[in-house]
Amino acid sequence: DVLDLSARGEAAFASALEGYDRKVDAIEEHLARLLRDKLSSCQDAEDMFRVFARFNPLLARARVRAAVKEFQLQLMNTVGRAVSKLQAKFTHKYESSPASSIASLRGIPPVSGKILWAKQMERQVHALMKRMGDVLGKEWGQQLEGRQLRRSCDELLSKLDSRAYFRTWVTEWERELSSDASSKLGTYPIVVVRERGTVVAKANFDEKHEYLSREIRYLKWLGYERDIPRTIALVADEAMARYPHAMALKTALRSYAAARGLVSPELEPLVSQELQAI
Repeated sequence: DVLDLSARGEAAFASALEGYDRKVDAIEEHLARLLRDKLSSCQDAEDMFRVFARFNPLLARARVRAAVKEFQLQLMNTVGRAVSKLQAKFTHKYESSPASSIASLRGIPPVSGKILWAKQMERQVHALMKRMGDVLGKEWGQQLEGRQLRRSCDELLSKLDSRAYFRTWVTEWERELSSDASSKLGTYPIVVVRERGTVVAKANFDEKHEYLSREIRYLKWLGYERDIPRTIALVADEAMARYPHAMALKTALRSYAAARGLVSPELEPLVSQELQAI
């Protein structure tokens, strides 16, 4: 009788509570043994991570945590090595990484490729942090075992700031557009320059603007459409509108230069009128 507040009632309640605790201890002991057996039968770390993810709520019980302590330490070392590899990968920089070469072969512009590289590493770090949560529990970063690893992950994530790469790119292009060197895009379609003592006609199109158009296209796919300054977007749109004509003009000038090189001084008087017309 839960309403019996006499000495006999309190003794009965204490006895029932003691019996309940014994049953809970027996269940915990059984679960701890079951979890340990499952972890012992795992063939690799991936299997262990799956087991911890499935039985993660049981880690709230001290008896269960004590039973799987050695497996937790083993997986912590695995995650620690993975984080160290990511740190080394970041230290070597994107420009000297295989990812940069592959992105270049696929036609991905430098800044977009770097942002993709950083986002991929961010996803890997978050995946490792989730695994640590599965192994140690939700508050793994505050536990003694996981505190240093959490600090390393947070430090790496702070460096993998893809928006910082984007802001640097915007600043560089705003400086480029404000300089006098970028004003050639709006002048004559052909410029005459001197190369190796020879006067050469070239299409007046800066290939950097073609790269700018590709860069903006990829950045929009990456979710930066609203962050791209309008001035830069307008320059890219203008460059894309001129690009087909510039390529056609380059091809024509290249063909002219090749044909002109075949005309010897002896033959030049015969085609002087055509040369002057060109």
